[in-house]
Amino acid sequence: MLCPNAEYLDEVAQSIDRLIEKMPRKDIIRTSLKNRGAMILVDSMEQACQISNQIAPEHLEISAENPRQWLNHIRHAGAIFLGKFTSESLGDYCAGPNHVLPTSRTARFSSPLGVYDFIKRSSLIEVSEQGAQSLGQIASVLANGEGLQAHAMAAQMRLK
Repeated sequence: MLCPNAEYLDEVAQSIDRLIEKMPRKDIIRTSLKNRGAMILVDSMEQACQISNQIAPEHLEISAENPRQWLNHIRHAGAIFLGKFTSESLGDYCAGPNHVLPTSRTARFSSPLGVYDFIKRSSLIEVSEQGAQSLGQIASVLANGEGLQAHAMAAQMRLK
């Protein structure tokens, strides 16, 4: 939890202590919070967003007065839950497209499971004769740099 309000962090900690006793899996929850949980006092919501982007969480709840104002600050999160009424569990079980999200900071370069994961796609590349003159030179330099002389030659053979 990242929050710029120390009093609110204290309130949440007290609520956790109170509510955890009612949980059938309280020992597992305690262990999880001890090993993987953190409550961090930040200077601002901007700083909270910066840290969140470094963490790249699987689930991110933005429980702020106006949660949408922070969306432009978030680059890396598997699923983002906006507002105090939008619990992560709603997204997991009934309001989200699926429950298969990038974990372990992989939200930095990966997306939630989506329809494109089940569709075969191909890249189509078509270059004009004029385009091959400029791109061929670039490709030749890069291919030679990688030690792939046949690739370089294929590009060079199309040069005038």
